[in-house]
Amino acid sequence: MRDVGPTPTMKRRRRWSFFMRPLEHWPMLILDDLHRGWLTPFGRVLFWGAIAAGMLLLGGIASPLVHAFGYCVSALVLAGLAGWFYRPRLRMTRQITTFPTVGEVFRYRVTVENVGVRVARNVLVEERNLPLELRPVEDAPSIESLAPGETVSVTLELRCERRGVYELTRLQGATAYPSGLFKVGAVTRQFDRLLVLPRVTPLEGFELPHGRNYQPGGIAEASRVGESTEFLGTRAWRSGDRLRDIHWRSTARVGQLVVKEFQEEYFVRIAVVLDVEARTAHDERYLERAIALAASVTASLARQDFIVDVFAAGASVHHLQAGRSLAHVANILELLACVEAGDRLDRAELEAALAPNLRQLSAVMLVLTDWNAARAELVEWLKSWGLAVRVMVARPVSKPRELASEEFIEVPT
Repeated sequence: MRDVGPTPTMKRRRRWSFFMRPLEHWPMLILDDLHRGWLTPFGRVLFWGAIAAGMLLLGGIASPLVHAFGYCVSALVLAGLAGWFYRPRLRMTRQITTFPTVGEVFRYRVTVENVGVRVARNVLVEERNLPLELRPVEDAPSIESLAPGETVSVTLELRCERRGVYELTRLQGATAYPSGLFKVGAVTRQFDRLLVLPRVTPLEGFELPHGRNYQPGGIAEASRVGESTEFLGTRAWRSGDRLRDIHWRSTARVGQLVVKEFQEEYFVRIAVVLDVEARTAHDERYLERAIALAASVTASLARQDFIVDVFAAGASVHHLQAGRSLAHVANILELLACVEAGDRLDRAELEAALAPNLRQLSAVMLVLTDWNAARAELVEWLKSWGLAVRVMVARPVSKPRELASEEFIEVPT
């Protein structure tokens, strides 16, 4: 077992498929970045007009196409040359204070300062070199005029299409002045980490059986000194009792020493085991669903003052504990955001990770991508330790018929 926190960055592994989108091929992603970074919307019209006219010329179409092609190309070249003399000198800084959830539009501020000696006009600020999973929502915001030494803030928007840890590496501040066709400016290499968290949804009627708060072997809520332990009552003094525990009012009333009796309080520990096996790109759809379920279960349990142990299990096992004075639930979500698909679920590795904790656990929630005989054996092994086990399966067609009805939690579609 390895106890790890979230990795600083993560380059997502991609599986090739016939159904990949064009931008999932890196040459197309680079062309898209250049296309957005260099040309304004009207400039893009001229660019594709030149491409269309050039393709028609290859087919021997009439000579007017020569003029159309020449006009489009000449306009773009002249716009680039004219804009070069007006390129701004800017200092830009991102202000990222929160992290988005998958599916959200993430808005953050960028501070832009003109460090040049001339007024910068029609300044367009945007992200460059974006990964496929982060897409700009609209065209770059424009600053009409920026005097030397002046500082303004603009809002950028990114649509977060998939959870993960990404790195924003390049900010571009360019001007389309005076032509309005071609963007000319500088690219600032600034590295900022962006964490896209899995979606957390409320679970209706979600209940997990567990032991009492005084369960032996749990995690102590307070020390035995007695500052915050639970007061059970009083009893007669016995040899070895501490003077600080004497209940003086009761002692005065009955005429003999009476001491206060405490019982140390424990919090319930519950394990959430996330199965990360996904052998194909199709299986990864169910993995994303399983991760969202695990995030929702963990958040629900943590709100109930439970200690939650999360095990992300594939060929290796990653373990993180949260709740109360331990790591915050946000740390669990960061771990889940960084989870990569595994080629298999190593049951031996998972059992070795769980074994040292089984006597302190009250229940185990299994969030599985699929159901088969090996996973059924895992459930029986956990039940042999006297643990309450509940199972969620992300793949809708996989329903564990070997389990009792209360042990299987139906996942809403």
